[in-house]
Amino acid sequence: MSYTHQVKEEILKKPVESSEEKMLEVFAFLKSKSSFLEDRIELRLENKDLAERVYGFLRELVSLKIFIKYSTSRRFGEHNVYIITIPRQAGYNAFVGLMDEYEKKDFSDIEAELRGFLRGVFLGCGYIKSPDKEYALDFFIDDESTGEKVYELLKLKEKRVSKTKKRNKHLVYLRNSEDIMDIMVMIGSLQEFFKYEEVIMMKELKNKTIREMNWEVANETKSLDTGKKQIKMIDYISEHTGLQNLSSVLEEVAKLRVKNPEASLTELAEMIGISKSGVRNRFRRIEQIYKELVEKNKSQN
Repeated sequence: MSYTHQVKEEILKKPVESSEEKMLEVFAFLKSKSSFLEDRIELRLENKDLAERVYGFLRELVSLKIFIKYSTSRRFGEHNVYIITIPRQAGYNAFVGLMDEYEKKDFSDIEAELRGFLRGVFLGCGYIKSPDKEYALDFFIDDESTGEKVYELLKLKEKRVSKTKKRNKHLVYLRNSEDIMDIMVMIGSLQEFFKYEEVIMMKELKNKTIREMNWEVANETKSLDTGKKQIKMIDYISEHTGLQNLSSVLEEVAKLRVKNPEASLTELAEMIGISKSGVRNRFRRIEQIYKELVEKNKSQN
């Protein structure tokens, strides 16, 4: 079962009390699927529960003859296709006129209307990926004006939404986990919302742990590289002038470094009983002596 199917299945199990919300869900569903033809309204669905929901809402909301039948399609494997049809009849034009009024209506300020509209679009053409894979919510909308309406509504709600055209459909999509979860709550998928949130939390915790481990490894590698460089300078000084010619504090830190090649500056500071910056300053002086010796030997050769 796909993640999209799980989310839609949860939504389909929840009752809708408001007639206006039901009507807006039906409107969004029909428009997003380009169901308005010249002489009829026709909707083709492969999901039985979804077909029953749309058919039930229409029977409850409008006084029109509504027909539903199913046929078997062998395209991409054998499966049933449910066809809901509303032919021209008395009252048909009034219903289409109501749909046209909804087309012009702004749903952004009335929560129930926005909820019904977005839920209808999602049930009709929405796809959501499992957060285990990636954060993605897509609306593949047949009707251009409905695609634009979804895009503008989500922009008004300050969601990070984008749009494009793909496979002759109008694609409105989101790639931000917080925005996707907001829409899941809005359309009524609360159980999947909590699961989605939990997956995100676990992923963030895992990523944080990996970052911390990488940071520790990087620091250890840096300490090793620093230690090797310092030992190289100390060995050079020892060979050419002898460590005994260094000041007592520099000789102390030099010998300590040779004995502890993998220790960090912080660890060396604790061994000596001074600050880390104090140890760093001593090695800077050792480096300066090393560079002066190298230059001196170059000039003599």
